[in-house]
Amino acid sequence: MRRSVLLLVLTVAAVLASQARGASPKVAALQVALFQHGYYDGGFDGVAGPVTRAATKRFQRRHHLVPDGIAGRKTRVALGRWGRHELGQRQLRRGSRGWDVAELQFLLRRNGISLSLDGIFGAATAAAVIGSQRAAGLAPDAVVGPRTLAVLRRRRGRLSRLSIHAGVRAEIDRWSRHYGVDGHLACALAWMESGDQPNLTSAAGAWGVFQITPGTWEFVENVLAGRLYPRTMEGNVRVGLVYLRHLLRTFGDAREALAAWYTGPGRVARHGIGPRGRWFATTVLAIRIDC
Repeated sequence: MRRSVLLLVLTVAAVLASQARGASPKVAALQVALFQHGYYDGGFDGVAGPVTRAATKRFQRRHHLVPDGIAGRKTRVALGRWGRHELGQRQLRRGSRGWDVAELQFLLRRNGISLSLDGIFGAATAAAVIGSQRAAGLAPDAVVGPRTLAVLRRRRGRLSRLSIHAGVRAEIDRWSRHYGVDGHLACALAWMESGDQPNLTSAAGAWGVFQITPGTWEFVENVLAGRLYPRTMEGNVRVGLVYLRHLLRTFGDAREALAAWYTGPGRVARHGIGPRGRWFATTVLAIRIDC
């Protein structure tokens, strides 16, 4: 079985299994809250199984609550900041933390992002949100309000979207090995640029998985590769990886290469990374996407 097909099968199977077991963002948030208090050491799977119930009861006994294993109002209050805020009650952004952030992270993971759940909205969560916003045609501001939540909560078409993600990542895995580029870095960059959308086109004319501008495409074909690439997803991936390899070799450092990708190699060569380039590089490097 080809790796791309295997990856697709495993991705879809994981989602179906999660849905069949009744995985819930609220339960995942409870697991994170209990972990933060030192009462839970299982997986953050969102399933209210015996391990989660036992941990909840231990917490309740310690705080003189009825040990029913259910995270009701009094239990949520006792959990402190990790039990506060229902998802959707406030905007979420860098620095937010709590129950709703853990729910958000679970939704992002269910939509295909390899993301750790800790209830803290850091750089990795921001990167995951930005890619999701780009894929949905929303402003990529890493601020989670009603429109972004609606996208993440949408069940219709989820398997189709995951299939697209799997196909894109399989192509990146294939060609990153061919060109000698770190596949995890390439997949994280593609997610930040397009949310794994093969046909996304920006107002500036940047297109595809890696959001390649016409000028960059021409530079890769005429200067770096000496050949033409088809205007397909595979061609876009190959052009993006050839250009990324060029930047990595030119600057010798992933952070500088990513800054050059975002703000231009000339600017980085003359003035260093700069705040915009630093933000972009830090955000890309914070997220890990399996190819």
